[in-house]
Amino acid sequence: MAVPISVILQDWANLGIFDYVLPFLLIFALVFAIMQKIKIAGESEENRWINAIVALAVGLMALQFDYVSTFFAVLFPRVGIGIGILLLALIMLGLFVDYKSFKGQAYIFMIIGGIVGAVILLNSLQDFSWWTGSFWLTRENTSALVAGVILIVFVFLIVNNAKAKDPQEAAGTMWTPIRAGGK
Repeated sequence: MAVPISVILQDWANLGIFDYVLPFLLIFALVFAIMQKIKIAGESEENRWINAIVALAVGLMALQFDYVSTFFAVLFPRVGIGIGILLLALIMLGLFVDYKSFKGQAYIFMIIGGIVGAVILLNSLQDFSWWTGSFWLTRENTSALVAGVILIVFVFLIVNNAKAKDPQEAAGTMWTPIRAGGK
């Protein structure tokens, strides 16, 4: 007799696969990949073991308390919803936009993805009880929120302008239409 997938998933949940094994594997893989990329222990093959031991320690220490498991349990269902929203936006954009004449679809999805990601993160943190209430909607915090947005835009503009000094290098940047007067 076949076992329904819901029973298998519940058995995995009872075994702690979702609470401990998958978060550990995710943290271990990310820490190991970062350590391999930055080569903090050097270039030799023996140093892979050092990177693995550090990644193992970080992964196990992160699971010492239930913060990581709870955060992942709150975050990743919302990430799935966010991916669904982006998929819907892609389908709707495909219905109404001619890709041959429109070149800005990457920027539209960057903006939509940023908004969806910010909403997911803020709602996840609110459910995780790192802060409660509507922090970004209160009258007392509006000036701080506006200042934060201005600061982020300012830093983005500085970083973007620092990369391209002459107009030929700036041809592929996001702000080219603004600098060139929309031409």
